[in-house]
Amino acid sequence: MSSKENVSTSGVSPRNRKVLKRKVQHRDDTTAGGNNSQFLNHASHLKAAHMNQMRKRKRDFFNRINYSQTLSVVVLPLFALVYLFKYCPGFVPENTATLIFSCIYYNFTMLAFTAGYHKCFAHNAFRPQFMFLQMYFAVFGSSLGMGSIKWWVSLHRSHHQFTDDTERDPYSIKRGFTWAHWGWLIKKPKIVTFYEEFMEHEFPQEIQAKKDHLEAKRALVNEVDFDEEYCDDELEILKNNYELSVHELILWQNRYYFLFFVLSTLVIPVAITVIICKDTWVNGILYPGILRMFLCQQSILSTESVCHMKGLGVSIPMQPFNDKNSSQNCMNPLISLLTYGQGSQNFHHEFPHDYRCAPSLFTFDPTKWYIWTLSKFGFVSDLCTTPKDLITQLRIQQKQEVINRMKSQLNWGTPISKLPLIKPKDFKKISSSASHNNRIYIVIQNIIHDITSFMDQHPGGVPLLKASHGKDATKAFYGGVYGHSTAAANLLATMRIGVLDVGNDEEVWKRVVREEGDVTNENERHENKSYRSAEAA
Repeated sequence: MSSKENVSTSGVSPRNRKVLKRKVQHRDDTTAGGNNSQFLNHASHLKAAHMNQMRKRKRDFFNRINYSQTLSVVVLPLFALVYLFKYCPGFVPENTATLIFSCIYYNFTMLAFTAGYHKCFAHNAFRPQFMFLQMYFAVFGSSLGMGSIKWWVSLHRSHHQFTDDTERDPYSIKRGFTWAHWGWLIKKPKIVTFYEEFMEHEFPQEIQAKKDHLEAKRALVNEVDFDEEYCDDELEILKNNYELSVHELILWQNRYYFLFFVLSTLVIPVAITVIICKDTWVNGILYPGILRMFLCQQSILSTESVCHMKGLGVSIPMQPFNDKNSSQNCMNPLISLLTYGQGSQNFHHEFPHDYRCAPSLFTFDPTKWYIWTLSKFGFVSDLCTTPKDLITQLRIQQKQEVINRMKSQLNWGTPISKLPLIKPKDFKKISSSASHNNRIYIVIQNIIHDITSFMDQHPGGVPLLKASHGKDATKAFYGGVYGHSTAAANLLATMRIGVLDVGNDEEVWKRVVREEGDVTNENERHENKSYRSAEAA
């Protein structure tokens, strides 16, 4: 007990003193107990916060799963593969008729997706002339289980517009191969609002105002008599009418997508397998149904994963049109078969409206052949084809960029525009001074070169070079003694140290333009006593 307590209890009886001691001890125990209680409360609060965070993550994880796509991309194929491995019926049906039907149905549904979903609805590469063709695209394109036209086309357009953006590109390869191939289908994007707004922008739900505007414009045009078969307004109305009908079809298919998916993936394959192929309904679900869907999915998904990865091109240029994004031209025959002829993604990303996936006539591209055949029979029109000159221009530009990058890594010598101007009398003093006796300076086309480092390697010997020290050796270099090669001229360029200012720099100026491109005007050149170019700047 403290001295203060001793003083205050000096007049207290022993019995009361014991009572006071117990009170002090009780107060100390209460204080210690309070500290322990606060610590326990803080620990329980942290634990509760951690549990809440874990529950939120779990809830967010399940909320971000795209269950409809997971069913068609993961669950159904997994069940089919498990059934195959467990009961061992074989990956190829024993019934020949079922095998033939499965192959035909594979191509039938693939073309509905590649020509319909992709080329027609996503990129407007051609225009169907009949509604039954659009219905074929809408119904049998659903059999791949890749989503409705509205959903898939919106995401595909976003992919083209924001290629390699980890947030706005729905299947950016920068998020990994698995994400680009499967992940984007199974898991919803983080920025759901962006994609919802993007879909609404591409395919707005409210189209009644657009229909009313079109009807009013058609009525106005019909009131006027025109001599021409079609006026500009009539052509615009026809175009708008087609776009409106396609828009309505896409919204209609979006509402009944799951019904079309079940119809084209399960009902039709089973019916044909049982009735025509005389096979079991299980084989109808398995082979032309789920396994066919799974193979179609891999062909489509490979274009966004395999064809955006580097290092698959062996000896063929992978990015002949643009190397600013990850799209590749996978001309490997195996990749072409895997992607159903859609492997030239570098071409496709530069010319998305072209109905072809590659400009070559001999490229494997069933979709191109199918659309071309439809056009010959009059089923489609307005095929978009990129002009050959535009393709050639882009090839040349890309080659030039590659060459420029390679050139920038090599030593081409100091640009002439950056060399100092040296008067003839100053050059004569330098070359004749004692401090430069061990060096060899020669002038070729008014450019001063220090060839000291090369004199021991010169095939003509050191005496020949020393004889040209401080002199103009232009004629000797260009054929007077020996006609040097382009390689020799390139090597000589690495040794230039200055420009001989003789007052007439026309030849030098021509070389500057030839080597460095266009430069500033001649007056500015004389004012600054130096040569400049845009490239050098």
